[in-house]
Amino acid sequence: MRFLAWHLESFRATPTEKGRSKIVEEASTVEAENSLLVFANFERSDEANQGETVSKATNEIVSVCRNLKIGTVILDPFAHLFAEPSTPESAVSMLKSLEASLRGNNLQVKRLAFGMFYELEIKAKGHRYSRIARRIE
Repeated sequence: MRFLAWHLESFRATPTEKGRSKIVEEASTVEAENSLLVFANFERSDEANQGETVSKATNEIVSVCRNLKIGTVILDPFAHLFAEPSTPESAVSMLKSLEASLRGNNLQVKRLAFGMFYELEIKAKGHRYSRIARRIE
């Protein structure tokens, strides 16, 4: 699993159209203030150890949120980060598990729908830890 995370001042995502995925979830507008936007990409190699992958990702995201004193995470399923994405079924399963795990760590979680494109309005912070990338193995 790999993710790119941005510390945001404000965020708004408005669904625009369906993507090419065979799984398309129902979409609605998502808004947040002072949050961590996580562009999450699950890879084929994560499918064999989904629970471990989600646990490690949760720990990393929770740590970032604590360091930045953030209580809200926005999960954006973003299969475009790397060439070997997991199957859509596995990606949705792991995404839902990650969402539940983050909520279990007292974080408010907002998730963009899988298989949808969005128009994004992002106002990102500009400090040295405002943009990070992680690889979870």
